[in-house]
Amino acid sequence: MTQEPVAFSNQLHQRLSAIEKRDLELWFLTLTVVGILALGYFIVIFPTVFMGQKEFFIQAKVSPQLAIGQLVLITMFLVYIIHKHIQVRSVRSKSLVEAFNFQLAHAQLLLDPLTQVLNRAALEELISKELKRVRRKQTTLVFLYIDVNDLKKVNTRFGHLSGDLVLGETGAILKQCVRGSDYVVRMGGDEFLVALIDTDEAGAETVRQRIDQHVDFWNRASRLPGFQLELSVGIQQFDATKSLDEVLAEADAKMYREKETRASARS
Repeated sequence: MTQEPVAFSNQLHQRLSAIEKRDLELWFLTLTVVGILALGYFIVIFPTVFMGQKEFFIQAKVSPQLAIGQLVLITMFLVYIIHKHIQVRSVRSKSLVEAFNFQLAHAQLLLDPLTQVLNRAALEELISKELKRVRRKQTTLVFLYIDVNDLKKVNTRFGHLSGDLVLGETGAILKQCVRGSDYVVRMGGDEFLVALIDTDEAGAETVRQRIDQHVDFWNRASRLPGFQLELSVGIQQFDATKSLDEVLAEADAKMYREKETRASARS
């Protein structure tokens, strides 16, 4: 996943560099021709101006064929320059559109179609960048490992479409409770991961409380009789001395302990 965008970015950079080079060549050619014409005009009028004459006359005997030929050459040159500039602009616009479409398609590949949050593939590509930033700048990063409790009961009792609805609503709740700079990832099944950027565990607890409030609002308006949405959450701050898998395993373990505690309380 990470090599393809890099390869496309390199190709786009090379293509745009070639376009800019062609554009510069056209401008150089245009300025050269204009410079030659200006130089010729200067050579003609300079002696007169240098001698202090206020008026001067230019006489030239040019055959009609030569005059027409010169006019045709100048016209062809102007048409050629305009045509090449249009081509350069067209290629540049096409490259930018391709870049936009590629980025859009790539972004769609990183989204879970059911919940509209990031998918597992985005974890390595996006979160890994944040981990490098955390190690480099020594900032903080906290993970919330989240599980939707009793989702299998929803599928059994109300059907898989209702289960999908619960997952989609859970993803929407999580996105509402975090900032635009944070990440919400569906790890698979009924598990989600929230990455809180530049946040400590106290800030993560605040987000947790916000999630609980939104879940409570959802339950009050729920159209699934007898079902109460419940999320088990494990909070773990990233430790730069450990790998991502180790940190996520610790967050996962905390989540399961809370899940077991909730199950014991219900029984």
